[in-house]
Amino acid sequence: MEYMAPAEARELGGLRLALTCHAPAPYSMSARSIFDLKNVSYAPVAQIGAGPNEDLVAWTGHRNAPVAVYNDEAPRVGWLEILNLAERLGSGPPLIPEDVEERMRMIALTNELIGENGFIWNMRLLMLGLGGPERSAEAAKANPMYAQYGYSERAREAATVRAKTILKTFTDHARGQRDAGRRYLIGNALSALDIYWVYFSQIVRTLPEADCPMPKGLRKSYDIGSEVIGGCETFLIEQRDWIIAEHLQLPMEF
Repeated sequence: MEYMAPAEARELGGLRLALTCHAPAPYSMSARSIFDLKNVSYAPVAQIGAGPNEDLVAWTGHRNAPVAVYNDEAPRVGWLEILNLAERLGSGPPLIPEDVEERMRMIALTNELIGENGFIWNMRLLMLGLGGPERSAEAAKANPMYAQYGYSERAREAATVRAKTILKTFTDHARGQRDAGRRYLIGNALSALDIYWVYFSQIVRTLPEADCPMPKGLRKSYDIGSEVIGGCETFLIEQRDWIIAEHLQLPMEF
């Protein structure tokens, strides 16, 4: 993918989408897929993972990705506001269910999966402490994520319990869908929750290197973190792979 610099994108109209470039960043990749599935064209803008991203901050007020900027509207950074923008601008079948109960369930499950203090948040806390207290204390001096996530040994222990609890609830819901003969995670049609699970499930079962190349250290952290919480059930990975085959593509490009 060809990325433009934030300073260049700032002068354009239309949709500009800041994405973590050249890395399998699940928030960025899921945002991309949602706009692609909704047939919304955008200018991809480079964000450097863990970098200062001064030009992006000067333009949008945000250092991380994804950030969606449409014309002169305020930048959107949260998963739900980005999803709502895609639904507003896009065409084709909705990724947010029209049925109110299904919509509420999808939003709640997605927030538990990828929202603040949700499954991914707590898995990151868990992985920050994988090297033990002494290594974590040393790493915290150089890595701002320790402060951003409020890392402590107590927080890591609590995060392990919370991550397991959320994954169990998500698994129970998905099993109910499967037992009812439904291939999707909500109702009988593709929703944003299916897309988010594809990209964020890598934290419990990575795709093969040929399908999603990533740094060895990141893959090792994912694998160890998955072992700590006991991984996930095979049918959840089968569901992920089916969504990829039906609606997305491999290998993943970033």
